Amino acid sequence: MRLVWEAAYGSGYQIQTSPNGSTWTTIRTITGGNGGTDDNTGLNAQTRYVRIYGTTRGTACGYSLFTFEVYGS
Repeated sequence: MRLVWEAAYGSGYQIQTSPNGSTWTTIRTITGGNGGTDDNTGLNAQTRYVRIYGTTRGTACGYSLFTFEVYGS
């Protein structure tokens, strides 16, 4: 999974997955992010839905992603 942040980035966030869009499981927790591009490799999940749950803002402006890419085999 690759996230490319705009100026308003998340310094802390969780990558969550769900089979049904209602029940969510955290598969990775990120802390201390500095914006730019985050390549989250080595994730192992079979799922239908993926979301980013922001826990800590990097700036006062909220969260803003330029791209959100999920890769699978």
